[in-house]
Amino acid sequence: MERLATEAERLARLEGAYDRLATKADLANLETRLTTWFAGLLLLVVINVLGAVTVVLIALLG
Repeated sequence: MERLATEAERLARLEGAYDRLATKADLANLETRLTTWFAGLLLLVVINVLGAVTVVLIALLG
């Protein structure tokens, strides 16, 4: 049968997990990095679409 943990054991286990949790600064840094990545990806998509439109126009008009 499974032994029930005492309150002290449960509290110690919870406090031991604090080192692995993200801080507000970690989350702010992550938000900045993700925003930069999304902006860069959006720029690449726009460049690819403009390139594809240019190729199609050249093919149709050329």
